[in-house]
Amino acid sequence: MVISTGMYIATIVTAVIIVVTIPGCLLTIVTISTRPNLRKLVNVPLVSLSCADLLFAICGPALWIYHYLHPQWEPPGALCWFEAYTTPALFAVSIGHMLCIALQRYFNVCTYSTCLKSTRVLIAMLSLTWLLPFAFLLPLSVLSETKVDPKTKRCATAGSTYLWAKIIPAIFVYITPYVASFVCYALIQMHVRKSKNRVKAHAGHHSNRLAVQFSKGERGGAHVKGNDAVPSTSTATVQTTHASRKADDGGVWMGYDSSSSSDEDQNVEEQNKPDKTKVFILVAPASDQPRTDNNQHASQGSSSQSNAAERQITKMMMTLFAAFTACCLPMILMVLFYNKVPSEAVMVASTLVALNGALNPIVYAWRSRD
Repeated sequence: MVISTGMYIATIVTAVIIVVTIPGCLLTIVTISTRPNLRKLVNVPLVSLSCADLLFAICGPALWIYHYLHPQWEPPGALCWFEAYTTPALFAVSIGHMLCIALQRYFNVCTYSTCLKSTRVLIAMLSLTWLLPFAFLLPLSVLSETKVDPKTKRCATAGSTYLWAKIIPAIFVYITPYVASFVCYALIQMHVRKSKNRVKAHAGHHSNRLAVQFSKGERGGAHVKGNDAVPSTSTATVQTTHASRKADDGGVWMGYDSSSSSDEDQNVEEQNKPDKTKVFILVAPASDQPRTDNNQHASQGSSSQSNAAERQITKMMMTLFAAFTACCLPMILMVLFYNKVPSEAVMVASTLVALNGALNPIVYAWRSRD
């Protein structure tokens, strides 16, 4: 049988993808596992996803190449069953990892919950991510006959008459995890946007003014009401635009008074006096407010670094999901309309799925350097 040009192109592209995927996934696994600063819970799903991509490249595209070069080849029954079972299952495992990562990001960014920061919870999620696809696809592989599909040019169970065995896995291990991942990242994006708008609105509504209340009685004067001497108080709203502020570190604050006194029993003579700009100098007592500059700066620096790291991780995970969507969404849609899709489209979609495994290590390296 004559091999078409498209088959040769698909073979070359698939071979390049395998050559990039296997070393890239191995490098990712070794790097995260051996570096102490990368051995964190947030990176555990990345290691697990790299393992899934590595196994997919070995069990799937590596056999596709031989099918492309030998269209008439009929593999042994056990090998054909293994290929038909593991290839879609490992693809579903990758989709499950996208959901696991999306949930982890959502709870870290949008909620105060710490449930996904537990090692046990994360291990349970990853275990389900691996087990459920194989469990849902097992009935289809056991009940159906596996053979070389003329449309895909590889072993599959596409000709199965057990419709329920196709629909249930399609819904629960392909469509639902992807839709849930998309919803999680959409909620994260909305949360980040609302937070930015809230910060801008808060900064815009609050001007640089400081209300100062002082007591004349503390400076030697008192207002007599009845038999008690009550210190008279006044409140001034001070504009700090042209002020010199050093009160944050226990120093001196200077400002200008632009308001009148608020004493109810103030003398008429004082009320008739023209307004004069008063200068207030406020000194924070050293005994009441000990200096904590070093602690404050250290705390702010640590918080800033933590927030920056969270933003960086979220960007990397969203980039991973964007790459996954571009590569795998066509195949997810073809699962629903497989019988109406031409063989060329299925071949292109399969190549894109394999490409996703090669792109993931590149995304790790790219986003880690930013």
